[in-house]
Amino acid sequence: MNEKHRPVASIVVLAYNDKKYLDACLSSLVDQDMPPEDYEIIYADNASTDGSAEYVEEHFPRVRVIRLEKNWGFAEGNNRAATAARGRYLAFVNADTVAHQQWLPELVKAIESDPQVKACHPAGLPLNFGGRHETKALLDVGVMSDLTRYGYIDFTETKLNSGHYVPTLHAAGGSLLVDPEIFEDLKYYFDPSFFIYNEDTDLGLRINRLGHTVLFVPSAAMYHERAPSRRTVLNKKGMHMTFLVTRNRFIAFYKNMYTLEFLLALPLICLGSIVKLRTLPLSPTRRVVYALGLIPYTLMSLVLAAVRFPEYANERRRILGLDRRGKYWLLQELWKRRLPPVTPLYGT
Repeated sequence: MNEKHRPVASIVVLAYNDKKYLDACLSSLVDQDMPPEDYEIIYADNASTDGSAEYVEEHFPRVRVIRLEKNWGFAEGNNRAATAARGRYLAFVNADTVAHQQWLPELVKAIESDPQVKACHPAGLPLNFGGRHETKALLDVGVMSDLTRYGYIDFTETKLNSGHYVPTLHAAGGSLLVDPEIFEDLKYYFDPSFFIYNEDTDLGLRINRLGHTVLFVPSAAMYHERAPSRRTVLNKKGMHMTFLVTRNRFIAFYKNMYTLEFLLALPLICLGSIVKLRTLPLSPTRRVVYALGLIPYTLMSLVLAAVRFPEYANERRRILGLDRRGKYWLLQELWKRRLPPVTPLYGT
């Protein structure tokens, strides 16, 4: 790549022991419908022990490899990798994804469609690991992700050829394009204290609070592995994941809401843990059992989140000090959002 030529975009792929996904993911990224010199790909390795970094260096000479000294998690790992990016725009991509050829061109087109747009994310499609995924022909149906009035992310089935961009509250961290021009106000892309989960909710809310727009782009498509069944397993790992998701959701809204606004939204956010069960493949009996169990679990997560609220006091003042939306804006935006029909395409 010509060092004097600044790429249009830098794509950061962060992974930890995800070697099984890297061939499909990186093969799709080097095959975008853009001149190779117009975008760069950075593979950031979170101190994997499965030979991922060596595999990328051997099989993808075009990809720049950054080896992080330890597993920093999704949030801080991406933040550190982003410092090496040279592109006009910055994309964050999960390793367990496969991109359509028009994924990057369409995201770039969307982010340049209006000066207010500072981030955008694509339509989601289910990734069946080991299967064939259409990456060249036009696709028909995918899903849009956004926050519901209950504060969790849900999915709406949508036509991918609609041509209509949709403003969203969150910015899907698994596949996201952002304009680094706003970094000085953001201070960081993903909150490193989250480690993983709901850091993209926090990012989307912060971008919106600054008065900018985050767009869903139906003409850009990204396959992403989703295995809802793994979220229903009652083991130590699953329960820890549920705790992090729930705690970080409370923290994200606390950081981005005024005090009374947050207190008014709190019942909705608490209900979100239970309402979200609608997206999981559970029998009616298990759904009731899980709902009853989630009530004390959610309250415990709220208490543990509240214990950490003082740590975010200064950052919260900084975020709200840059607010261009006004008090109660976020609460009103949440209330406008209805629950979409449960889609078998992606949500379950």
